Amino acid sequence: MANVLFIPPQMGPITKYSDRYIRSGPLWLMFKDLCILITVLPYLPLMFFPIATTDKREKGLRFQFIRDSVIQVLLSVLELVLSILFLPALVSLPGFLFLALAIACILLIGLLAWPTQGPRVVEATTNERTLRRSQQHPGERWVFVNGVCTASSRLQQNIDRLSLLFGRNVLGIHNQSYGLISDLLECIVQRCLSYSTEDVRVACEVLRGYLVDEEVKKVVLVAHSQGGIIVSMVVDYLLAELSGEMMGKL
Repeated sequence: MANVLFIPPQMGPITKYSDRYIRSGPLWLMFKDLCILITVLPYLPLMFFPIATTDKREKGLRFQFIRDSVIQVLLSVLELVLSILFLPALVSLPGFLFLALAIACILLIGLLAWPTQGPRVVEATTNERTLRRSQQHPGERWVFVNGVCTASSRLQQNIDRLSLLFGRNVLGIHNQSYGLISDLLECIVQRCLSYSTEDVRVACEVLRGYLVDEEVKKVVLVAHSQGGIIVSMVVDYLLAELSGEMMGKL
């Protein structure tokens, strides 16, 4: 007769909290996330600093950094004002007029954010030393996903620095920004409703391509801020699609 192994409930000091949040409904999770957001509001302005880089190697990018920071501040202020006016406008304005103004505001935010956006997939700019070190590990692939309020120039700076630090060619997945408030709302929607935004889909395709490639032996995935939410969703999808052997590369 086959032996039967009884596994008791795993309710350790860490798992019991994870279990509670996994079993909670999305609306309750959104409420909890909004409460957490309110508690950290005093720290949000620090996200815009430093405004410009002091690294001499990145001196040519200072104008872009200042421009992008100014755009992020303008977007955040505009979205804050619109958030305050949302309920009064919804109650007092006719439906058609409210809809027209909402569409105009969305187009305005998209237009303001456009200069800070670039391609979804960006490669690091490597020097000869980094290129030689990377060629010593042909079976490795490195991927970075950025967080909130990150312009294309900031992403390029991040992956260039990671490439220089680790001696690998780093591929960046650009999580495009439309302002602080929009990014934070997107974080809550992604985390609580498991909504796959375009950056999630792009990251999923890139990582799937690396993991199914027989020539690739190791995939290093680095995420920052909102990038952690994106990566967690991508890993969930890939675990359901790929074999354990392929996922073992990650």
